[in-house]
Amino acid sequence: MLYNHQDLKVLKDEIEFVDTAVVPFASADMDDGAKSNASDMEMIQMVTIQLEKQLKGRLFITPAVMTVEQITSVLESYIEQLKSYGFKKVIVLTHHDLELEDAHSIVLNRIPLEDMSLEMKMSLINDEVKDVMKRIIAIWNLKQ
Repeated sequence: MLYNHQDLKVLKDEIEFVDTAVVPFASADMDDGAKSNASDMEMIQMVTIQLEKQLKGRLFITPAVMTVEQITSVLESYIEQLKSYGFKKVIVLTHHDLELEDAHSIVLNRIPLEDMSLEMKMSLINDEVKDVMKRIIAIWNLKQ
């Protein structure tokens, strides 16, 4: 499920089945790392689109949460809201190494996508999606 009008209408009734929220989290700093940050965000978007297609009915993909200077207070507040809403698992998909109390973090590999052909880019993204799916399934299998 996605953060859109149609999916949000049915989400509350199906929260017992759609029990996992995935939060894309990236930097939006406009410093020397801006190009790298943009590449990271592009990759996160491509991975989350594929995740939603593969695990539809189990995942809720939230809007991306952006950070500046690696400040995580907005992310932490959002995780609390998602838990209060009824999500049993919250997974943050990111390129940052995060220590989170109430959520799991999956750190993606940094892959320089900008100069690749579409075919190569999609091949690497699909490999990353497979890895992330395995990690999500492992999180689902953890005892609560």
